[in-house]
Amino acid sequence: MTKFAFGKIACLVSAVGTFAALQISAPANAANETAAIVLPAMATTAAAPATGESVETPSDDAASPANRNLTTKQADARQIECVAKVIVHEAGNQPRRGQVAVAQVIRTRSQDPRFGDSACAVVRQPGQFFDVDAYNPPRDDARWAQAVDVATETLNGQGANPVPGALFFHSVGSPMKGRTNLGRIEGHVFYR
Repeated sequence: MTKFAFGKIACLVSAVGTFAALQISAPANAANETAAIVLPAMATTAAAPATGESVETPSDDAASPANRNLTTKQADARQIECVAKVIVHEAGNQPRRGQVAVAQVIRTRSQDPRFGDSACAVVRQPGQFFDVDAYNPPRDDARWAQAVDVATETLNGQGANPVPGALFFHSVGSPMKGRTNLGRIEGHVFYR
């Protein structure tokens, strides 16, 4: 890990350039302690840098209520993992735009009262997706790294939504009846 300091902000960056932690020095209480915000460590599954440095993993106390209020709401690692698993399983062979569209379906559903209120709740709904808890894709390759990147970006409300309003998708050869077709990206058709 490499540490960069920018005024009162210090970032730890892995050898692959992914942010592993962000620490903001600010008065947390009257004792002027440092408060830390830890973003999901996307590089924790990557191999350690060739220099022999270890890859740091964020601590669980970073999600405590005292630290959570220092930033806008960020997706937690569990939610990112649920979406990344769906991306790899359903769209791992698709271009990034198709992967983003699949992730956006999950995000859009989590904002609709007919579905679960979180990404994991959405993908665990009976009859909607596969068993994400039993699925364990390889986490040491580019496919997983991209899925985590897409999931993080989407759940944090960043990036474009290639198929706005889509709540469903299906493979091209299996059309959905009774739904409004919103468009096709590679091997998937998206519906409302």
